[in-house]
Amino acid sequence: MRKSIIYFLFFALFTISIQSQEYYFKHFKVEDGLSHNTVLSSLQDNKGFMWFGTKNGLNRFDGYTFKLFQNNPNDPKSLWGNYVECVHEFNNEIWAGTDNGLFKYNEKLENFDIVENTVNIPILDIENDLKGNLWFIAGGTLNKYNPSTKDNIVFPADQFFYATDIIKTVTNEIWISSTNKLYKYENETNSFINYDLNIPADIKLPFRINRLFSLEEKTILLGTQNHGVIAFNTDDKSIKKFIPEITEPLYIRGFALKGDDELWIASESGIYIYNLKTHKYTNLKKNYNNPYALSDNAVYSLTVDNENGVWAGTYFGGVNYFPKQYTPFTKFFPKPSENSISGNAVREIHPDNYGNIWIGTEDAGLNKYNPQTEVFTNFTSKDKGSILSHYNIHALLPINDKLWIGTFDHGIDIMDIKTSKIVKHFNVGETSALLSNFVFALYKSIGKVIYVITTEGVQTYDEKSDKFITVSAFPQNNFYTSFLEDKNGILWAGTYSNGLFYFNPKTQEKGVYKYDGKKTSGIGHNHINGIFQDHKNNIWVTTENGLNIYDTQLKDFKRYSTTDGFPSNVFYSIIEDENHKLWISTSNGLVVFDPETNSKKVYTKANGLLSDQFNYNSAYKDPSGRMYFGSVSGMISFNPKDFIKNSFRPPIYITGLQIDNQEVFVDQNNSPLKESITLLDHIKLNDSQSSFSINFATLSYAAPEITEYWYKLEGLNSDWIPLKKNNKVYFTKLAPGNYNFKIKSLNSNGVWSEEASDFKIELLPPYYATNMAYFIYLLIGSLCIFLGLRYYHKQTEFKNNQKLKLVNDTKEKEIYQAKIEFFTNVSHEIRTPLTLIKSPLEKIIKKTQHLPELTDNLSIIKKNTNRLLDLINQLLDFRKTEIEGMSLTFVETNISDLIRKTYNRFSEAIEDKGLNFNIQFPEEDVFAYVDAEGIKKILSNLFGNAIKYAEKNISINLSQSQNAMVELQVKNDGDLIPPHLKDKIFEPFYRVSGIENQTGTGIGLSLAHSLAELHSGTLKLDTSDAKLNIFVLKLPIHQEKEFNLYNSKHTDKLINENKEIEEYKKEGSKPTILLVEDNLDLLDFVSKDLSEDYFVIKAANGECAMDIIKEENIQLIVSDVTMPGIDGFTLCKKVKTCLESSHIPIILLTAKNAMTAKMEGLESGADAYIEKPFSIEYLKVQITNLIDNRKHIIEHYASSPLAHIRSIASTKTDEAFIKKLDETIDKNLNDPNLNVETLAEIMNMSRSTLYRKINDISNLSPNELINISRLKKAAELLKSGDYKIYEVAEIVGYNSSTSFGRNFQKQFEMTPTEYISNNPEAL
Repeated sequence: MRKSIIYFLFFALFTISIQSQEYYFKHFKVEDGLSHNTVLSSLQDNKGFMWFGTKNGLNRFDGYTFKLFQNNPNDPKSLWGNYVECVHEFNNEIWAGTDNGLFKYNEKLENFDIVENTVNIPILDIENDLKGNLWFIAGGTLNKYNPSTKDNIVFPADQFFYATDIIKTVTNEIWISSTNKLYKYENETNSFINYDLNIPADIKLPFRINRLFSLEEKTILLGTQNHGVIAFNTDDKSIKKFIPEITEPLYIRGFALKGDDELWIASESGIYIYNLKTHKYTNLKKNYNNPYALSDNAVYSLTVDNENGVWAGTYFGGVNYFPKQYTPFTKFFPKPSENSISGNAVREIHPDNYGNIWIGTEDAGLNKYNPQTEVFTNFTSKDKGSILSHYNIHALLPINDKLWIGTFDHGIDIMDIKTSKIVKHFNVGETSALLSNFVFALYKSIGKVIYVITTEGVQTYDEKSDKFITVSAFPQNNFYTSFLEDKNGILWAGTYSNGLFYFNPKTQEKGVYKYDGKKTSGIGHNHINGIFQDHKNNIWVTTENGLNIYDTQLKDFKRYSTTDGFPSNVFYSIIEDENHKLWISTSNGLVVFDPETNSKKVYTKANGLLSDQFNYNSAYKDPSGRMYFGSVSGMISFNPKDFIKNSFRPPIYITGLQIDNQEVFVDQNNSPLKESITLLDHIKLNDSQSSFSINFATLSYAAPEITEYWYKLEGLNSDWIPLKKNNKVYFTKLAPGNYNFKIKSLNSNGVWSEEASDFKIELLPPYYATNMAYFIYLLIGSLCIFLGLRYYHKQTEFKNNQKLKLVNDTKEKEIYQAKIEFFTNVSHEIRTPLTLIKSPLEKIIKKTQHLPELTDNLSIIKKNTNRLLDLINQLLDFRKTEIEGMSLTFVETNISDLIRKTYNRFSEAIEDKGLNFNIQFPEEDVFAYVDAEGIKKILSNLFGNAIKYAEKNISINLSQSQNAMVELQVKNDGDLIPPHLKDKIFEPFYRVSGIENQTGTGIGLSLAHSLAELHSGTLKLDTSDAKLNIFVLKLPIHQEKEFNLYNSKHTDKLINENKEIEEYKKEGSKPTILLVEDNLDLLDFVSKDLSEDYFVIKAANGECAMDIIKEENIQLIVSDVTMPGIDGFTLCKKVKTCLESSHIPIILLTAKNAMTAKMEGLESGADAYIEKPFSIEYLKVQITNLIDNRKHIIEHYASSPLAHIRSIASTKTDEAFIKKLDETIDKNLNDPNLNVETLAEIMNMSRSTLYRKINDISNLSPNELINISRLKKAAELLKSGDYKIYEVAEIVGYNSSTSFGRNFQKQFEMTPTEYISNNPEAL
């Protein structure tokens, strides 16, 4: 106890002299951009920039960044020395004294000019007088320099004195100090008056003057090396010790006057702050436990800025800044081995009746703080040698002389405040009935009831029984966090996760408010942090997700969050000040909120807080209005009355320019800056510099971190764009044009800065979009127009000369097209009459074979008929190639075989003319992907042309080259074709003169040439041989689109048109054939010829044919393709897709001989396709084959025990019908009564339709088909060997095995027993 009293008295006496005000410094070091931590000099220029001279160059600071000026050996305009001893401003110009001369800063060009005769001389101090002279000390020698005339008067040290410092007094006199004397300059005589100071000194502590300072009109302060501060009276020349209380030796480095009554003194022992009115001082020193103290005791320079903030340059600690205290927050944080708060996480703050403030922490126990003496007493847990049950304090409640202490999971301690001893402890499991050892809060009601808030429920303390009683109004097993009794007596209890409970003891009404995510109103979160009632009795609730106010009328809560301007959604504690503003701690700053005006202001670390993160349940306001808030880094205290509005309107400047993220300097390569951007009002950028950024700064240093900025770029936008706290704006790929950049800022007190001058930006277009470029474009355009007009006139003249030729060419083309159209139309019309000539002619030849003379004449007719047909086909093919309507199918073809077959076709003509015909093939047959029909036509034309014009010899040479080409040469020794006609002969209808006696149309070679090109090949006349006409055909082996067909080994069976047709005989009536043809002559002719063997029904068009099919039982249809209305293809599709007619075979007749037409016919469902003109005998063979095939299929199905019914289907429609029919019969096979009526009902068909369809397909009645299906099923079962004959009979629907055996033998010509023995295979 004695030790505590002694410590208290010592600390009280100590704080009288040194603890009058807290000083919190901001530190700027190398890590923050400063060039060196040794700062020798400083000043603030007329614009507001701060300048710091260091051992490594000169620094300019704008509150955000340091701009460095150093020696650059490659730049003579840089500083020649990096050791900057002094800086001075004179006539708005910065002068820097270095270890290598005196330099004047050129603000426009951002470089330096050295003063002559100062090279390699250290400059120790600089001052100026009112006559425009600059005074400086160069290596101890005093100089008087006129910057205008550059005249320099030197006062050598050996003739005058060794100068140490210079000042200009408040009376504008120049005073100079030497090591131990003062000198006053007399301008009239250009001399000095010497003043001996006669300061007593000894060898160990010599007297030496370091700095001079003009304090007032008659007082000059001398900063000495060992004797502190000496005051010299210029009036009576007396001297005295300025601060007599300081007796120890002091090494003085500088002075600065802050305000009217506060003198700051820089020394090697820290900073002394001397009050000129009270004559008391404070010594600020480095404190390793205090991060806000001076960073170094050796202070070399002091500067007071425009806001009355003080900048201190130190030798090892960089720059220390003490800003003007607009928001004086007192900070309490742990300082080891010092009188301080213990713990960082401050949880509870409560006063007692003895003037103490009790502070509970979560990490270091309990603190008792005396605001009068500023003494802390610390208490921690027993395991650390103290008295508490646990160091983690969650609840405090001073009651009279006792302090209730709620801990984390260690119950409640009761401390005697007077003795500072624990007198009682409550724990779970004891007679006290405490619900939980984790006591989260303690509360004393208006009626002096003690409420204990725990993690298991809410209890009250009964002093008589010394027990805790559970409040039943609040559900147990809830984690409670906060408690309040409002002025109406209603109890409110917040929980950790179950919302806010309330209970009215008077009315017994109770309830709970919980978060509802579906509602925009209501409490913002179920985690309640605090409950507060203001002077208007409003209930405020802080949560983990918003601030809430209770609406008594709606009985619900209104929410506040970051969307309303708050810095965070996590709110902790609330205090109301005398102006009824709410001070609210959050997880991101301290907020003062005016509910009346809805205005708010946020305080952060930049304003002096220890941390932006506050803590739970830690707020207190004392009777004087001073507030205390706990954070995770300690505690702060303040009185809102002490806050000063920052009304300073600082200037704002543009401080930097970056292009493509690279800093731009004055006069560097490709730099748009010709002078400092701070002074510029206009800048010109080229098109490659359209992406740039601009830095700016408001030159206020109190809290630049919270200064907010707005900018406007006129020409791009007309509104002010907020940048928040960013002091840099980016522009990317700005379009060429003229812009005006404006910037303004707002401090935390709502004071706008001075608006910066307009900064105009001219962004040049690329070279191809400049005015000169457009002028060049105009010249080029004009020249082009001139040349164009000239060319137009020449072309017009040329066109006029060509008009006559064009008219002739047009007429020739029209005649040519007319000729083609005529031949094409005639060819189509001739095909059908040729059929009527060819078919009867074949019939006559067949009947007159015994009359040779008549037969020869008829053969001549037949030969010319075929020749006429070939000509027609050539005309049609040529027409197709002309209109590019011929499509070719490229399949792998044996070219050698085609040539052999062509030779065989022309062998009779070769023999008739007696020609020598020689064919040369490669050793192996040549194959290529070609259209076989097209190649046949090419070969026919080349062979026919050679035979026609050759005299004696024809040679054919087939070869295959290595470049995947097939080459065919056809040579003949006829009259040579002139070389100049080698291309002309391939034109349509062109014939070489002199061959008029030869038959021909003039389209053969043209057709062959076109077909070769359609094969991506060539057909040319080779005129290199002087004796032979050589036609060369070249074809690629492969084509872009190829078809690979299955090459079966069987040989196609050709129908011999001349063979005898066996008479088709059938029991009963003849087969019925429907003949459809729009040409009535051909219809009658074919009908008459077919009537001998078939019953023929005629139809002149497709519509009539469909009607006949519905009424008649037709076995086969022969139809023309080209008909009005429904054509043959459409008719075929309709028949094959109709269930009732899909089984009928169809033969199509057409004049179209193209492969695509054939494919279309077969795809539509035709069973055969015959070209006109056709042989009537060939038609009969096709009809006979189709009917016989149908008959054989049906007979095979009926006679073969294992043949499936689906084998009789010929189309997909029939196949679908038979599949359904077969499945229906199979499902009902064991029904003996299955008949046509039952089957028709199941198939959803009428009895007559089903009967007719089954008869047409199978030539059986439905009952016969059912019976055969039973017997085939029986054969299948008998073959399996799993059943007896009688069992099989029963399974397939026979009542009698005898009847089954008889029918089986009748159908398959064997008994079931014989079938089992022989076990015949199907088919």
